[in-house]
Amino acid sequence: MKKWWKAPALHMLALGALLFGLNELVGGGLSHKKRIEIPAHRLEAMRQDFVVDTGRPPTEPEWQQMVDMQVDDEVLYQYALALGMHENSAVQARLAQIAEFVEANPHEATQAGKAHAAMELGLHEGDLVVRRILVDSAKRLIRGVVLLQKPKPDIVEQFYKAHAAEFTRPARIRISQVAVNGFVQPDSEERARRLLERIRAEKLDFGAALALADETPAPVHLPLQTEQSLQSELGSDFAAAVMTLEPGSWSEPIPSDYGHHLVWVHEYEEPRVLPLASVYGQVEQALLQKLADDWLRLRLRELRAEFEVAVPGQTS
Repeated sequence: MKKWWKAPALHMLALGALLFGLNELVGGGLSHKKRIEIPAHRLEAMRQDFVVDTGRPPTEPEWQQMVDMQVDDEVLYQYALALGMHENSAVQARLAQIAEFVEANPHEATQAGKAHAAMELGLHEGDLVVRRILVDSAKRLIRGVVLLQKPKPDIVEQFYKAHAAEFTRPARIRISQVAVNGFVQPDSEERARRLLERIRAEKLDFGAALALADETPAPVHLPLQTEQSLQSELGSDFAAAVMTLEPGSWSEPIPSDYGHHLVWVHEYEEPRVLPLASVYGQVEQALLQKLADDWLRLRLRELRAEFEVAVPGQTS
């Protein structure tokens, strides 16, 4: 706990100042300690899924993390049941569907009645859909306590300063390009090199140089673009190379998804941290999302203490 409280982000977020009285808002949870057990077959299925996905068994730290996630989900599931979340419409519809499938109380006509029959038979316990709905509902309830808060402007400003990189507009570049179509010209790099030599030797003006281009789907003129937007237009190799160019001259041939290009840079804008006023809403939401995640972790720790958890192969 000491390490948790010393985290700079939590100092900056002023968790206590913002989340005043969260324990009272959420409630104390379950009234008595309940024993829950993670079934061995569920753990084995989790292990097998990991092996199928990665081609190897999990390491000890990976396995412990996976088990912890299972325990967290089970705790949230039990918490949701204790709060009566199984009565929401999505769960009721799913339970009624299960009841129909197994013909639990076939004389019951209403959805609520079918759902009740499924609960009475314990059919909810093994259904992954019901479990996922309830676990997600519990998470939303816990996180929602934070997300409904209105953080103070000074806390938002501190968060903005500490996470400036997240609110920085990346570098942008405006270019024109002479393309050599690689689908038509197998030696597109060599041809692009010859075009560059001609442009330099004949001192062709900008318009005359552009007239030498082949027809390709790539636009001749591109307005201010980030590296990411250039990647979507012409590929990652092209984007990475172009972002290193200096304005005011033709580049060496640069490969793309279409062939090779001679690129002229008109202007380059350095990355720029956006003013707080222009991104205030985004900063506020990012702060609340971060804080909601922190609160969910803390609340889960509290809830786990309210259960006696049994994991096969581990001591309680």
